[in-house]
Amino acid sequence: MFRFLSTARLVVVGGSLSYRALSNWATPPMFVGTLLVGPLLQVFFFVCLGREPGVADDRFHLVGNAVPAASASCVYGGTMAVANERRYGTLGAVLLSPRHRIPLWAGRALPYVLNGLRFWDVFLVSNVASLAVALLGAFERGGRRRTTLDVM
Repeated sequence: MFRFLSTARLVVVGGSLSYRALSNWATPPMFVGTLLVGPLLQVFFFVCLGREPGVADDRFHLVGNAVPAASASCVYGGTMAVANERRYGTLGAVLLSPRHRIPLWAGRALPYVLNGLRFWDVFLVSNVASLAVALLGAFERGGRRRTTLDVM
């Protein structure tokens, strides 16, 4: 029982401390610019581009762009954590510590995975809401078919 609690403490406390200490996304402009603005513009571009040939509806493009956007936050975060460990000279101490490696690195990856899941939800809700509002006015005035509003 003590070993399980020690491992759980290493995962939770160690992961949260390393996330707070090594995150370059500590400032809100950097976080919003990296994780929200770029992927939002990417989705808008691909939805507008994919709408013209009429191959698939907008749900396909929303989910298709939400998957790499959420996984990119996990990959960027994990890479950033290891790179910052190396930059600040603590990677050697982490690798030479007597703690078990799997809980140690799982704890350091867990905040970035949770961040990616949280980002997935925010990304899908914001894209569906913003595209529905933007498309509502555009398709009611024009003579084009209402493809996006039919899927919601």
